[in-house]
Amino acid sequence: MDASAFEITNTLCDQCGLPFSRSVSGRGGVTQISEGKEFHFCCYGCSFTHSLTGEKGEGGVASLFLIRLGVSAFFSMNIMILSWVLYADRWKWLGVDASVLPAMNMLLFVLSTPIVIFIGYPFFKNAVGELRTNRLSMDSLIALGSVAAYGFSTYEVFTGGSGLYFDSGTMVLVLVTAGRYLEATAKTRTSSAIHSLLELRPKKARVLREGQEVEIPSSDVVLGESVRIRPGERIPLDGIVLDGHSSVNESFLTGESLPAVKRPGSRVFAATINNDGVLLAKTTALETNTLHAQLVLLMEEAQRSRSPIHQLVDRISYVFIPVVIGIAAATFVGWMIVGTFAAALLHALTVLVVSCPCALGIGTPLATALAIARAAEEGVLIRSSTVLEKLSSIDTVLFDKTGTITDGLLSVASIDSTGQSDDELLAIAASIEVHSEHSVGKAIAKCAENRRVSIRESRNVSAIPGKGIKGEVKVSGRWYQVTAGSPGLMRDIGVSPVNITDHSDESSLSTIYIHWDGEVRGFIRLSDTLRNDAISTTSELNRRRIQTGILSGDAQAIVDEIGNRINARCRKGGLLPGQKVDEVKRLSAEGRSVLMVGDGINDAPALAAAKVGVALGSATDLAKESADVTMVGTQLARIPWLLDLGKKTYRVIQWNLFWAFIYNIIGIILAVFGILDPIVAALAMIVSSVFVIFNSRRVRIDSPPRLADENPKHA
Repeated sequence: MDASAFEITNTLCDQCGLPFSRSVSGRGGVTQISEGKEFHFCCYGCSFTHSLTGEKGEGGVASLFLIRLGVSAFFSMNIMILSWVLYADRWKWLGVDASVLPAMNMLLFVLSTPIVIFIGYPFFKNAVGELRTNRLSMDSLIALGSVAAYGFSTYEVFTGGSGLYFDSGTMVLVLVTAGRYLEATAKTRTSSAIHSLLELRPKKARVLREGQEVEIPSSDVVLGESVRIRPGERIPLDGIVLDGHSSVNESFLTGESLPAVKRPGSRVFAATINNDGVLLAKTTALETNTLHAQLVLLMEEAQRSRSPIHQLVDRISYVFIPVVIGIAAATFVGWMIVGTFAAALLHALTVLVVSCPCALGIGTPLATALAIARAAEEGVLIRSSTVLEKLSSIDTVLFDKTGTITDGLLSVASIDSTGQSDDELLAIAASIEVHSEHSVGKAIAKCAENRRVSIRESRNVSAIPGKGIKGEVKVSGRWYQVTAGSPGLMRDIGVSPVNITDHSDESSLSTIYIHWDGEVRGFIRLSDTLRNDAISTTSELNRRRIQTGILSGDAQAIVDEIGNRINARCRKGGLLPGQKVDEVKRLSAEGRSVLMVGDGINDAPALAAAKVGVALGSATDLAKESADVTMVGTQLARIPWLLDLGKKTYRVIQWNLFWAFIYNIIGIILAVFGILDPIVAALAMIVSSVFVIFNSRRVRIDSPPRLADENPKHA
């Protein structure tokens, strides 16, 4: 076969949203044209489902297809009854006159023909297209089997023969169509998360233009325009609050059930719900670039991808189908030798029917699509189905520190003073730090506010870039020159090293020394605050014997401190982005399967180098191409949950494929030896597909835990 005749394209099924193969010549899938609009579907099941469910204005088409299936099922039941009368001369003991038999045979032909035309045509059309490219699928098997049964039976009717198999040919078509309908319905559910997200997007926005509030389509809003959001409305676009206070429900983005408080300067995101206040926001993204739009794009990207195991199944199917046709031909020849032509045709037909690899075809994509949709419900966006397979083998999880394990905000951990109280030292330090925009100054000022210490009068305050701050503070009616800063700054003003080296790593700003009146009066120890679920997450990973570690650009002493608190085995500090990559590659070379978690641009190379890269954060992080997984928000508890999802999905896929292969092998063997007939084979095929569908739903694991605050109380 010419493997280049087929390719995986970006064409998505208009019903289930999943990708499908098309021949280079453009053939493949199923196409419907309704009211001048062309629809493309990955399989006949999706085509049929779309016709039943329809879209606005297509009720007539839906009704037509529903009537087709209903009429075909009615005809098939009558065909089965008539066939039962004819089999084994049952007509004799029922008292039917022999002269009626030709009419009954003709009636079977009349009842079968509409089924073949209405239900079988899509299979025949696809089979012809596949023959042209030498790329056969299960549709070719169905078409071949039903045509063989119908054609031979028709020949018998018009030549006076008695070997009729209309029941086998028509029931195969009806039952397979019903099975395809079940499969397509299940596939459609897997894309419900995307459809739900799309429905959240507001169609209208209220913008202020020339002092007037105007309601326009969200797609017409431009960057920088002011948008007013009333209570109860969904926010139309991403933006920054200019005026107003409110709480906003962002649960579909972050997974947090509690609303987020918004005030001037806060970021708001499209499709989230404004709860109780009027907000005026300046737009920062167009409709196609909002966080909501990126969520949809990421999910669509994941559904278009095909995992290695899925690609392996495709390759097996391309070989499997010609082999089955060969077995059917051999079965026909064998039964011709030992039996009759009718028996040979019946058993060859059964081989074709029982070997239709429907379960094999949906076993992998259905499970991965359900898993991706389940992850999206938790704010975990998986870019590719390949990632799920990789997650099942992860044994090492590495974290960036700032913004990942910690929240990136400094807080006062301890105060050590000499000659005055801790509150006095804090008050004097905060008197100059309150003028600083640095995170260190904000942390000290915040601590003073929390402790309700009185801020002293200050003047001539100036920052010393990279080292600290200085200024004059009025203490007990007297002005003192106060300096707060790093060990290096203390040395610059002539403080003896012996007074400071016992307290801090010189490369770190984690210890701030407070100096006035010729001596160091004490120091304030700062620490980066751990995220609420950092300790529980790493403890859970360690419990599972998954190695944890920290890769950070911060000083080694700080990394060691954080590493001790979360019990991380690997602790590497002072790393540049390239050195993080080297560390990831080193562990990979040792045979470790590494998952890297980060939040910043400097983490991007390491995220790309790891077997699986996970990005935490907001909209800017969401767009990073280096991450395999993006988590909206910063809940680390979803890391173990993600690993569970990957392992569960991989196990489900293995069971799906095992069942599909076993079913086909056993079914073909039974059919070759004449133990099965086509009707039983068609029913067994549907049972196999239904098993795979229900087994795939096991990937919907419980939500990750919502953990309580674990941070130690800071000063």
